[in-house]
Amino acid sequence: MTFDLLWNGCLDWLLPAHCCACGKSKVTPRHPICYQCLAELNETAYEKADHQKLEKMFWGRIRLQTTLSLYPLKKGSPLQKILHQTKYHHRPSIGIYLGKLAGKKLTHHPILQDIDALVPLPLHPSKQRKRGYNQAEKISQGISMTTGIPVWNNLVIRNQSTETQTRKDRGERWDNMSGKFSLRHHKAAHNKHLLLIDDVITTGATLEACGQTLLQIPNARLSFFTLAHTETH
Repeated sequence: MTFDLLWNGCLDWLLPAHCCACGKSKVTPRHPICYQCLAELNETAYEKADHQKLEKMFWGRIRLQTTLSLYPLKKGSPLQKILHQTKYHHRPSIGIYLGKLAGKKLTHHPILQDIDALVPLPLHPSKQRKRGYNQAEKISQGISMTTGIPVWNNLVIRNQSTETQTRKDRGERWDNMSGKFSLRHHKAAHNKHLLLIDDVITTGATLEACGQTLLQIPNARLSFFTLAHTETH
């Protein structure tokens, strides 16, 4: 037994945790979602999703290869509670765990067959400092750990902070995001197929704005992936 395994086992025994979704069942830090909540997630996985509805969001707006989201997001659902823990309660390990789950589900999905790199949707530096991490980057790390596809963190940056998007419609969200992203060192990305990753897609305006920036890279191809999608659009 390695030291890391022994240490993690001691932590699991000394610091028992509760499921980040239901808050009831005992779990370990390495497996923060209980079996019951995990089963509920699996029942709503992408196999039953209306992918064409997601893709229609971007028809005629941005040139994409594929758009895929893993779970529908419903108010009060275990997934909403999990993502809230990940984003606002300093639980980056949950993001990595969700990314691992996504990577396992997508290992044989066509979306990953010719992806060259995973690109997390960037946060503005001030917001990332305040939060301590970028949840999209943690999800990307988890996917990378199960698929071997590299994560390119610094390909695109968010050069302006934005006000909250929560109460805006698509047009207002697009106006709020226009011009907010810029490319950095991108020679390695020429002729590559990039997968832009975020936690949730609502109107798609933020992904679209960042995606348009990535498509400035010569001969780049682009796909979108999110863990969840709201059912209000």
